[in-house]
Amino acid sequence: MKFSQERDFTSYSIRAYSPGAINITLPANLEADEPQPVEVRILTRSCIISPKRLIDDWTPNKLDELQAEHLQAIVALTPEVVLLGTGETLNFPSTEILTELTSRQIGVEVMDTAAACRTYNILMNEGRNVVAGLIISME
Repeated sequence: MKFSQERDFTSYSIRAYSPGAINITLPANLEADEPQPVEVRILTRSCIISPKRLIDDWTPNKLDELQAEHLQAIVALTPEVVLLGTGETLNFPSTEILTELTSRQIGVEVMDTAAACRTYNILMNEGRNVVAGLIISME
């Protein structure tokens, strides 16, 4: 599915999602002397995205591989809210995983990866301090 929405050209945004791939629009270089083409990176592995940071090789390939230590990269970005995309279908991680975030006063929303991609763009465009951990199943 392709997304169309106002966007912050200085932040990472999600251009499109399909099962097995996420198209990420990279921040524009607004200081360039000439207009620059929009750069898009297609990711086929799980990733972490925030408005100012992209980690394009997040370890868990499936929700059942997600461990509390995988969340350290997310916590390091000091988010207000975390969107956890669980793959093609909505599944909930263990309570231990959710507690890792909520015990730090970080809001967490669990949804399928397509919904997490849409929600990320909305919250990012509202100026929220959002981080999305997006699982792209490798099956």
